Amino acid sequence: MQKYDVIISGGGLVGAVCANALAAADLKVAMIEAGSRVKCHSDDERTLRVSAIANKHLKQLDDLGIKSLIDRDRIGPYNTMQVWDNHSTGKLTFSGQGPDNLGAIIENKWLVSAAQQKLQDAHQVTTFYRHSIASFEQSPRQVKVTLDNADKLKGRLLLACEGAGSPLREMADIGVRNSSYQQRAIVCYLRVSQAPNKTALQAFNHSGPVALLPFNRDLFSLVWSCDEDQYHQWLETDETTFTNGLLAHLRRDFGAIKVVSERAGFPLRQMYANETVKNRLVLLGDSAHVVHPLAGQGVNLGFSDVFELTRQIKNIHLRDDTAVHRALKRYQRRRNSDVLMTSELMSFLHKFYGVKHPGLTWLRGTGMNLVNGFKPVKHWLLQQAGS
Repeated sequence: MQKYDVIISGGGLVGAVCANALAAADLKVAMIEAGSRVKCHSDDERTLRVSAIANKHLKQLDDLGIKSLIDRDRIGPYNTMQVWDNHSTGKLTFSGQGPDNLGAIIENKWLVSAAQQKLQDAHQVTTFYRHSIASFEQSPRQVKVTLDNADKLKGRLLLACEGAGSPLREMADIGVRNSSYQQRAIVCYLRVSQAPNKTALQAFNHSGPVALLPFNRDLFSLVWSCDEDQYHQWLETDETTFTNGLLAHLRRDFGAIKVVSERAGFPLRQMYANETVKNRLVLLGDSAHVVHPLAGQGVNLGFSDVFELTRQIKNIHLRDDTAVHRALKRYQRRRNSDVLMTSELMSFLHKFYGVKHPGLTWLRGTGMNLVNGFKPVKHWLLQQAGS
């Protein structure tokens, strides 16, 4: 039976970055991924799923040697964010401090590919692609895992980084609290002729936010949140009608806008696992929590899970049940607090901007403008990004 410090189920965005972070902490890691290793090439067609990575996590990815493996053309750094309410005069503008950017837009596939590629240099990590965990059992000091090919592994911790449909969470009989927003997000790529340089744009509407996320030059990724009863209309309509509808939901003149990819969509929901730590099993990323994408915090929350867990366990003896228990309690307390604050704030904003009431419209606009003029609050909000 092969022995490891940590066994990770899932080798996607969170799982592969987690394996790199733990290897950098000199822990012996097994990463099990049901799919094949992801490989990207500079001439690959752009993929529609992208993430806004906060600057602090970009620096951590750079420290791990992951960021340098991503094609520069697939990274869209932004140093400014403009947010406005289409039903009031409210607006917010955030800018990076000094030479720093606020973050960068990165294709999910490229980030996974880079993180998995980096693992080839990590002698502490053994990867098991095209395999999954069939069963596991825990004792006070270890976890035993059986793979789908009957191979057995032993570790001190088992991490679920499998996404929202986590099989390990189901095996551990951990329930979830689900809440549907009754919305879907439409995504595609656009050419925007006169958008401000290196600027993320977001408009709030009663029907949901519309975000334009910059890559390079005039290329943007669109994330348009709309109600379920409007989703198919905008997804399936002709390009002219779609573009006109988008302009009506932006209400800003950014010059000519052209759709340059297919359109796709995905449902929006909020989810919390009832437990994120169960003995020596830890849920991270979407296995533990799913949030509304209006501020691009989903993947950032997952990365914060990774780096907080690494901080808590890298200097303890994983055979010591008392030390592990204390470390995981600290991890759970800190992460549950940050995740709850972020997720509930996203949910509140989604509902708040959806209310059609003159008094609330005035309050939204006044509040946004007050925050925009108060630098300490804006700085605090930026500090919370990706937490």
